[in-house]
Amino acid sequence: MKNVLLITLFILLIIVGCKQKNSTAEKNGQTLKSEWLKFRAENDSLFKYADWSPLTEEDRKNFTGLEYFDYDSSWRFTLTLHVYPNPESITITGTKKGDFRPALRYGYFEFSPNGVPCRLEVLKILPQSPAEKAHLFLGFWDETSGKETYGGGRYIDLKPVGENRFIVDFNYAYNPYCAYSDRYSCAIPPLSNRLPVAVRVGEKKYGNH
Repeated sequence: MKNVLLITLFILLIIVGCKQKNSTAEKNGQTLKSEWLKFRAENDSLFKYADWSPLTEEDRKNFTGLEYFDYDSSWRFTLTLHVYPNPESITITGTKKGDFRPALRYGYFEFSPNGVPCRLEVLKILPQSPAEKAHLFLGFWDETSGKETYGGGRYIDLKPVGENRFIVDFNYAYNPYCAYSDRYSCAIPPLSNRLPVAVRVGEKKYGNH
């Protein structure tokens, strides 16, 4: 009888622990979504009113906000950047003729969304003037590119959280400026960065681009 009571108590503790864990995960997911919604609102305001907005004057008059997929926390990853021992010097091509940018093939991320092994190359774009700084560049295509999302691929800004550790949140995947206007030339992601999955989070295509 004593053993039965102990087993029952143990099972109850496991159930309570699981409920608390699920509640915490749900709360964290709601916080992340709230932060994302705040980002969207601020970004839409900047696109509408900021002097540097990539939208044309005509588009700004009728602009009511960028279109996004629904938020999905399963597309938020904390990943290790595997840095190459001897990064290769390369040239990134822009979308306009004659736009070439010196860079390094710096490293890569590995992750498995929904169990599908994926790998993305990370480039380091080098400065072309004293006023510029080197920065990491992550651009990608996926199965939605040219259909639901911009055909030229989308970008993700990396958030460092430790040595060679970054938050890679596809919910914040965004279109380069050339998706909104022909005035811009944008870096073309490496051809190897074509994901074999549909990334239905982040920004959708703008207009007919």
